[in-house]
Amino acid sequence: MPRAAVCTALRQPLLVQDLGLGAPRPGEIAVRLLASGVCASDVSVLEGDLPSPLPIVLGHEGAGVVTEVGEGVTTLAVGDHVVVTAMPQCGTCWRCRRGQPSLCEVADGVLFSGALRDGTSRFTAAGGASVAQMVAAGTFAEEVVVSAISAVRIPADVDAGPAALLGCGVLTGFGAAVNAATIGPGRTVCVIGCGSVGLAAVQGARLAGAEEIIAVDLVPAKLDLALTVGATAAVPAGDDVVDQVRKATGGRGVDVTLECVGAQVTVNQAIAATAKGGEVIFVGAGGADVRVDVPQFRGLVGCAKTFRGVLFGAADIQRDVPRIVDAYRAGRFELDRLVTRTYRLDEINDALTALGGPDVVSAVVDLT
Repeated sequence: MPRAAVCTALRQPLLVQDLGLGAPRPGEIAVRLLASGVCASDVSVLEGDLPSPLPIVLGHEGAGVVTEVGEGVTTLAVGDHVVVTAMPQCGTCWRCRRGQPSLCEVADGVLFSGALRDGTSRFTAAGGASVAQMVAAGTFAEEVVVSAISAVRIPADVDAGPAALLGCGVLTGFGAAVNAATIGPGRTVCVIGCGSVGLAAVQGARLAGAEEIIAVDLVPAKLDLALTVGATAAVPAGDDVVDQVRKATGGRGVDVTLECVGAQVTVNQAIAATAKGGEVIFVGAGGADVRVDVPQFRGLVGCAKTFRGVLFGAADIQRDVPRIVDAYRAGRFELDRLVTRTYRLDEINDALTALGGPDVVSAVVDLT
């Protein structure tokens, strides 16, 4: 029976307990998890901001080894090292076929249901009661069963701790820069928010050829890290962010702003810091009260700005996870530095509390 961290009540500590785990059904795989990332979305479920049934095993980005495959699975085999992602992508629905796998209809049907594709979870509590799985994953566990379309094979020599971040945060930031934004040689970019998502966006912008990358954050250590991984300038978050960004670009503003926070103040700053004809890419998950509100002509048509909301980095997991892994192994993408704290499963509540603090860019749970 695997141990798992279970949310049994909102805004209460997770309980680490033994759970039953069913065998994989058709189209599913069992994974012995070696590590799980800890993401702000886990906190959002715990706080009730993201709808999910209770009780539920949290966690939605992990890395491990396949231990069993269900009927019909041909893309993965026992012994494969995999990343478990936050987004199952079928590859066959009309959205996947038109190049929008981050909007996959299969994912639409399961993300907030707490279940896998057949409407059930594989976790059970004592007595047989079902325990839900966050976004068809549930990676705060020693073992898990997920849909094969949620997993991506990676080389066995890639460390599971950094690899776990590829399941959500890093993939989201990287994808926002390389899939959603128009970034290339000569372009200027601003990244607001330098957590794991923002730092991945900085690196994606660098790999895409951006000439200038201005990083914005409240925490000096995160700005220092942004400069290490590719930013060309760092601006402390505050009331004068827009002035500082415009000053750094000769008064015109940047070609692309990637807003990776989701707060009203940073949304407004992202719009104002972007030059005429530029793009504002909204990556952060804002609350229900956060609005994009500009005058139709003066704020949009008259300045020819493009606003784009991006879910999960517009990523194709089977394409983009290997792209990042290849860049990481070649020394062109930094993952190791993003893991600033590692916890054991019994310390999961400490990890959730520390997340977003000045000392933590990304936290990882070691499940070995």
